[in-house]
Amino acid sequence: MLRVLLLTLLMNVSALSAATALPADKQDNKKVTSSKQAAKIVQKQYGGKVLKVNKQKNNGGYKVKIVKPNGQVVSKKVDAKTGKIEKN
Repeated sequence: MLRVLLLTLLMNVSALSAATALPADKQDNKKVTSSKQAAKIVQKQYGGKVLKVNKQKNNGGYKVKIVKPNGQVVSKKVDAKTGKIEKN
């Protein structure tokens, strides 16, 4: 049952990622003005499903939490000025 659920999730995420990901040239050095943009940047890099996006008050960036296709949950920060994923 769990395998079927994970396989279904993986197929849905793959289809969604392909349809909504920003092209690489559109995400580099581009100001991020919405949580949706930040989520797309992280999703393109790591795959998986977006669980939550929070705007960070202190640095103007976004914190994006995703569950990767292997089930691992990770959080990544996106710099609002550059659109780059910060190293943790």
